[in-house]
Amino acid sequence: MKGSRIELGDVTPHNIKQLKRLNQVIFPVSYNDKFYKDVLEVGELAKLGTKMLNHVLNICEKDGTFDNIYLHVQISNESAIDFYQKFGFEIIETKKNYYKRIEPADAHVLQKSLRSPCAQPSGELQKTE
Repeated sequence: MKGSRIELGDVTPHNIKQLKRLNQVIFPVSYNDKFYKDVLEVGELAKLGTKMLNHVLNICEKDGTFDNIYLHVQISNESAIDFYQKFGFEIIETKKNYYKRIEPADAHVLQKSLRSPCAQPSGELQKTE
C-alpha cells in the first residue's frame, strides 16, 4: 500500500468545525469553543501554540515549585517534536501503545527541566550562567 499525502491549510471560519471534529477524534482531551475562537483570531495554529506554551512555561517558572514539565507526543508527529524541542523539551522515554485509536500508537515522553542543577554529587555548588 502506498503512503497517502495529507495537506492541512489555514484554519478559516469555513473549516473550523472540521478542525474541531478532528481534534475530538484524535486527541484524548477536549477543547472548549473559546479555544477555536482564539484559533481563528490568531490565524495560525502555530502562533497560538507558541503563545499557549509560553503562557504555561511562564506560570510554572513564576510559581517556582515545578522542577519539570512532561508531555506526550505521537512518535510520528515530527513537527510537534521539533516545536517542543525549540522550547527546550527533550525526549526521555517512549511509551508503547499509549494511544488507543490512532496509529502509530506509541508516544514519546518529552521533558523540560525548569531548574538548573545547583549541586554536584560531591556537594559542591555548580555555577549556573
